Amino acid sequence: MAKLIYLSPSNHGVGANKCKKSGCYEDKHTRPIAEACAKHLKNNGFDVIVAKASQSMAERCSESNSKKAALHVPIHTNAFSDESARYLMFMFYRDNDTYREIFNDVAPSVEAVYPGKLKAKFAKRTDLYEINVPTAKSMYCELGFHTNQKDCDEFIHKPEMVGKALAKGICKYFGVSFKEDGSSGTGSAGSGSSGSGSTGSSGTAPSGQVDSGTSGKKYVPGMAVKLSAVPLYAASTSKVPSTHVTGTYYLWDDEVVRGRLRITNLKSRVGISGQVTGWIDKDRI
Repeated sequence: MAKLIYLSPSNHGVGANKCKKSGCYEDKHTRPIAEACAKHLKNNGFDVIVAKASQSMAERCSESNSKKAALHVPIHTNAFSDESARYLMFMFYRDNDTYREIFNDVAPSVEAVYPGKLKAKFAKRTDLYEINVPTAKSMYCELGFHTNQKDCDEFIHKPEMVGKALAKGICKYFGVSFKEDGSSGTGSAGSGSSGSGSTGSSGTAPSGQVDSGTSGKKYVPGMAVKLSAVPLYAASTSKVPSTHVTGTYYLWDDEVVRGRLRITNLKSRVGISGQVTGWIDKDRI
């Protein structure tokens, strides 16, 4: 079953936040980036919704939540009175291992095509609607400055390049090997073929995920797992366990990332942000 990615390009309104390109503005240039990103994500096995221009932030978040998105991605460009200002920024609800992991997987792909290859900024923001309201983890993207001539000429108005880079980073986060030719990458995204404003044939995200390996094991949020001296990691990327755990734990969600799953120590904490005990290797279940 496919993971659903919800892409939410800017909806400030027609003509708002004008950029350096004549006749253009933020809503106009972020939508092609979202559409390019969606194309590459679909080619790599994800289901994708691109929010409609007519939808409010509340409607977008409601749709993202009802369709059980795995990741919510607002796509914007930045602005500043000093027209020399330029950088990439990705904003998240918390500054912790979970959100740093998304940033560390996505940012390098976008940095690689950003003029000058400047390092992206990580920011914690708790005051933005599309970071606070989505049930899914939200990665709020500020893809350069539309008040900077270089960003407009060499980055923002190259939607295929930017959208593809963003898709590559998202694929990396979900453990999917990015494929250029449209064939499904390896990993756990599954297969799907949705378009803007749709989720494909089912319209819903899976309640359980079948591992892409040979075990055929199904991982369901809330599933009890009995562990005995199992290494517990702080993140899916951690090389050294922080401790070892014994006893009954519960799968926090069904997402396999780099061969690992999140667990929590109480069933009542399943799926609740900030209530992950840690990560374990899936083959220890």
